[in-house]
Amino acid sequence: MTEKEEMKKWITLILIAVISYFLINNFTTVLNILGKIINVLLPFILGGVLAFILNIPMTKIENILLKKIKNKKYKSLVRIISIILSLLLFILVIGFISFLLIPELVENIEALITNIPNLVSEAEDFILNLLDQHPSIQVEIEKMFTSINTSSLLADALNYIVNGSLSFISSFISSIITLFTAIIFSIYMLTQKEYLIKGVKKVSFAYLNKEKANKLIEVGSLANKTFSKFISGQCVDAIILGIILFIVLSLFKFPYALLISVLTCITALIPIFGALIAMAVGAILIAITSPLEALLFIVIFQIVQQIEGNFIYPRIVGSSVGLSPLWTLFAITVGGSLFGVVGMIIGLPLASIAYAILRSNVNNKITEKNISI
Repeated sequence: MTEKEEMKKWITLILIAVISYFLINNFTTVLNILGKIINVLLPFILGGVLAFILNIPMTKIENILLKKIKNKKYKSLVRIISIILSLLLFILVIGFISFLLIPELVENIEALITNIPNLVSEAEDFILNLLDQHPSIQVEIEKMFTSINTSSLLADALNYIVNGSLSFISSFISSIITLFTAIIFSIYMLTQKEYLIKGVKKVSFAYLNKEKANKLIEVGSLANKTFSKFISGQCVDAIILGIILFIVLSLFKFPYALLISVLTCITALIPIFGALIAMAVGAILIAITSPLEALLFIVIFQIVQQIEGNFIYPRIVGSSVGLSPLWTLFAITVGGSLFGVVGMIIGLPLASIAYAILRSNVNNKITEKNISI
C-alpha cells in the first residue's frame, strides 16, 4: 500500500468516526430530519413501489403483445397499452375486493347497531350488580363526577371534535394529492424504465471502478428478480389461504365467512403472521353473536393457518425466491423480530438475495481451490 493510499484510508476512517459521533449525539434531531425528508419524498417513494408492483404484470403483457406485433416502431405504443392494462387490472382487483367487502361491512355494521341496545342493557345490568355488591365503588364514582366541570368538559369535547374533523379533512385531501402524484410518478417510471436503468448504470460506472460497478448492477438485477418473484408468490399464497378458509368456514356454517376470507387474503400479504390480524377481527365479529363460536373459529383458523404457513407457504413463496422451507421460516421470524411487520415482508426476499450472493461467492472460492464436493 502506497503512502497516498494509506493517508486516504486514515482520512476515511476519521470521517466515519466523526460522522458516527455526530449521529449518536444528535440522534433525535437526525430522526426528525429524516422524518421530514421521507414525508416530502413520500409521493415518490409510493410511486416507486407502485411502479415496481405494476411492472410485474406490465412486463408480461408487453412480452405477449410484442410477440404478436413484431414491428419495433410500435414498441412505445405497446408500452403505453401495457401500462394502461396493468393499471386497469390493479383498479379491478381493488374494485373487486371493495365490491365483496363493502356490502358485508354495511350488513355487519347494521347487525352491530341492532345488537347495541342488548349489549348496553347487559352492560348496564352488570354495572348495577357490581355497584350493589361494592357500594364503595359507587361512592368513588359520585365523588369523581362531582369534581368534574361539566361545561369545561363539553367545551373540550366540542373543541376536540372540531379540530379532529379539520385534521381528518386536511389529511384526506393530502392523501388524495399524494396518491395522485404517486400514480403519475409511477407511470413516468414505467414509461422511461430503460432510460432510468441506463442512468443508474452510468452513475455506477462513473463513481465506482468497473469491478464494483458490475457487482452493484448484478446485485440490483438479482434484487429485482427476487422481489418480483416474491410479490407474485405472496399474492398466489394469499389467494390460496383465502379460498381454503372460505371453504372451511362455509362448511362449518360460520357467520361472516366471505368477509373474513377476503380480509385474510389482504392481510396475508404480510408473510405467515399477517393472517392473525384477520383472525382477531373475525373472532371479535363472531363473538358479538356467540362467544363460544368465536373460540371454535380461533381453533379452526389456527389449524388452517398452521397447515398453510408450514406446508403451502414455504413451497410456493420459498421456492419462488430460491429458499428452502426451513430458511423461509427462519428469514421471516428473524426479520419480524428485528423490524416488525416491515421485517416480515422484506425479510424473505432480502435473505434470498444474501443467500444467492453467498452461494455464488462460495462456489467461486471452491472452484478456485479445485475442490469437488
